[in-house]
Amino acid sequence: MLMVSRITPRQVVTLMAKGAPVQFVDARGEPSWTDAAEQVSGAVRVRLPTVTRDATRVSRGCQVVVYGADDAEADVARVADQLRMLGHRHVRILSGGFAAWREQH
Repeated sequence: MLMVSRITPRQVVTLMAKGAPVQFVDARGEPSWTDAAEQVSGAVRVRLPTVTRDATRVSRGCQVVVYGADDAEADVARVADQLRMLGHRHVRILSGGFAAWREQH
């Protein structure tokens, strides 16, 4: 398993403010996905069982930010690893997940 580094919501906002392209990947599992009324605008949903197919919708050549509901969601690191193995070079995990992102905004 590769180690995927984390990025804070504030760091993502700074990147975006500088004009860097950012692709969000929603890796929340079924219960938290179903219960959630929202997601990060423009996010692509990537699930572990269908990661190879789902990954075709993830932009290449930009910073990919993978998030779950919070830091406790186990699939997030696995999805991030899979994206790296499928050739996405700049993959980071959003610290605090969607909860932290919503708090920042």
